[in-house]
Amino acid sequence: MDSKSCFILGLPSAGKTSYLAALAYSLQQKQVETKLHWESFSGDHQYLASLAETWLTAEPVSRTSTGLQQTSLTICLSDCEGKIFNITFPDLSGETFQKQYVDREIDGSMADSIINGNGILVFINPREIIEPALISELPLEHRLKPVPNTEILEREPANADPTEVQIVELLQDIEFLTKNKRYKKVPLSIIVSAWDIVDASYSIPETCIRERIPLLWQFLKANDDIFLTSYYGVSAQGGSLDTGEESEYLIDQFETNPAERIVVVNNAGEKSHDITLPLWEVMNK
Repeated sequence: MDSKSCFILGLPSAGKTSYLAALAYSLQQKQVETKLHWESFSGDHQYLASLAETWLTAEPVSRTSTGLQQTSLTICLSDCEGKIFNITFPDLSGETFQKQYVDREIDGSMADSIINGNGILVFINPREIIEPALISELPLEHRLKPVPNTEILEREPANADPTEVQIVELLQDIEFLTKNKRYKKVPLSIIVSAWDIVDASYSIPETCIRERIPLLWQFLKANDDIFLTSYYGVSAQGGSLDTGEESEYLIDQFETNPAERIVVVNNAGEKSHDITLPLWEVMNK
């Protein structure tokens, strides 16, 4: 039996918990074929069952808070070749990663998870991207206008710094922590969550990252000797759950096969309903 761990990274509302909820349901259903199959689970069974039930009823999944985050979840999975994997991954809040970014410090147990891990999933929600504010984009009159003697407000890096800067900084931490494993590249999957929001604008997820978060894309290109990167677009919910009417529509539309709500797009533009694909690929690199 292979024992493998996957580290999940993402800022607040990045889609990490929604992915786990859809994964929890998918592993227990039989209508949609998946690369990975459920064998057993070690951890808080009630928590995982609650995630699956919330997903099935098309309710918004409460994002993980620092007080409710799970230390780790371990799921025993098998693939079509009969290989068995004990996959452990933490369900950490986005605030945990923002604190790491702001404080420039990482918790010891988290560092161990990264060092001993076999792959990393990075979640990015296109709805939550903080765009960089460029001086060159300001109107000329504003750039030339004298700055009045006003009080300088204290910055809040977690809420003010661009998403791409925060993610790249976190990946640089991973680069440092895994430097002693340079005999192999770090398997990394960039997941654009809420893909249904941007699928009309982008045919493949890498294009979305290149255009919306160019610094991250450039960083990964420049460090392709360190990170073995794949890109996925994932709509774990299958659509918007902003209103009760939208939730009811999703339930009615996919009443006979709820797992078909899930949409997964790889970097070849191929679509499926198999939410285990990013996990399967990153674990097999």
